[in-house]
Amino acid sequence: LAPSGSCKLSKLVSLANRILSFVSETMNMLRVLAWMFVVPGSAVPSFDIHLETAPELRWKDVNKYYMEDILAMGEKFDGTLKKKFSETEIQSWTEALNSTLSAEFSAEIQGIVDDINSPFWTFSRVLLYNNLYELESPTLCSGVLAAKPDGTVIHGRNMDYTFKFTLPDGSTHDWPDVTFDVNIWRGGEKIITMVTWPLYIGVHTGMRFNGWTFEQNTRHTNNHTLNLEAAKQGALPFSVEIRSMMQTIPTFEAAMEKIKSTNFMAPQYFIMAGAKPFEGAVLTIDRGGKFLPGTPPIAKLDQTSGAWHLLQTNDDSNKPQEWDYRRPLTEIMLATKDEHEVNEDFVWNTVRSYTLFNPLTAFTWVATPASGYHETIVHSEAPPGHALIQDSAAVSDPRSIKMSEDWRKLAEWPMRRLKMFQGLSRN
Repeated sequence: LAPSGSCKLSKLVSLANRILSFVSETMNMLRVLAWMFVVPGSAVPSFDIHLETAPELRWKDVNKYYMEDILAMGEKFDGTLKKKFSETEIQSWTEALNSTLSAEFSAEIQGIVDDINSPFWTFSRVLLYNNLYELESPTLCSGVLAAKPDGTVIHGRNMDYTFKFTLPDGSTHDWPDVTFDVNIWRGGEKIITMVTWPLYIGVHTGMRFNGWTFEQNTRHTNNHTLNLEAAKQGALPFSVEIRSMMQTIPTFEAAMEKIKSTNFMAPQYFIMAGAKPFEGAVLTIDRGGKFLPGTPPIAKLDQTSGAWHLLQTNDDSNKPQEWDYRRPLTEIMLATKDEHEVNEDFVWNTVRSYTLFNPLTAFTWVATPASGYHETIVHSEAPPGHALIQDSAAVSDPRSIKMSEDWRKLAEWPMRRLKMFQGLSRN
């Protein structure tokens, strides 16, 4: 006999309760893991770049500040690059990428090379480093857009990525040790802020003041061989192209239209927020300027339909989730909230929740285009205004935490996934 309506409802309620219980227990466990070594936040270094300055001179302060790290990074990057690519492939990549570079950005890279004066950081190597994603170096990231009832959109982002290198004294540094903010000025006005690393002149995380924000996330159809073939056909890398757009396009709608019409060489996700009410979108990018069957359509915030938030990790939103627990668990959490709770603190709590914050999170960034608010913290720092969480469940030795196999798999998923790639960030 078919079950009655009340029986079906009872089963659905039971399933929902089990899911919520699973989420609650998972969050409690990940609270111990994620916050074990977090300390109260402090600002990352910040540098100013003035576009009136000759391009060759713009990054001198950054180069001087991070010189020891830059030299150590060079040896690591050179070694991992040679393990992944032949000299012929490196030459092909250099030629393809150089053909896409504007005179302005080419001069910036040459200025960095001249400043550093290291055999490991030639023009070719710095150019390739600025296109890590197209070379298929893996990242695992998450982005959240949330709108207040008045439509003000707040953008939160986790950069989940590792690149460990050894300094002359034997100590090990990683992306959090070299993460900083850059403010770009023109005509006495601060027009752009971006989060970046030494040698990297493009934008993977940034905001045009009173305009739009941008975040790029990995899509797992990324393939360096196919990317190179697309590059030879005129397709573009994302980071310097987005910086060029940020310097020339002031509004969200115009930026989104430009991005939609641009031929990018790699598949990826772009998450954007705007300064006007309910301006927010997630764009799923296909290689070669195409829109392939099965690719998710542009997702937008929408007051009429009640779509007050968007979430993007590293999987297509219209396909079954196969390996990444972050998006479904976070969506369940957000389903218990509403837009009246949204402010910067709400977004900080979301991106630093135990469903998104993980051992690979290099930095977290929150920005509001309408107000100009932006803040960056690295992995070991707590969000602004938050003290270090003191959890009675925490223990001094994490190895003594007793976890079932399910919890252990969930807590370790980022590292398992990262090991599936042969990317440049592998140790």
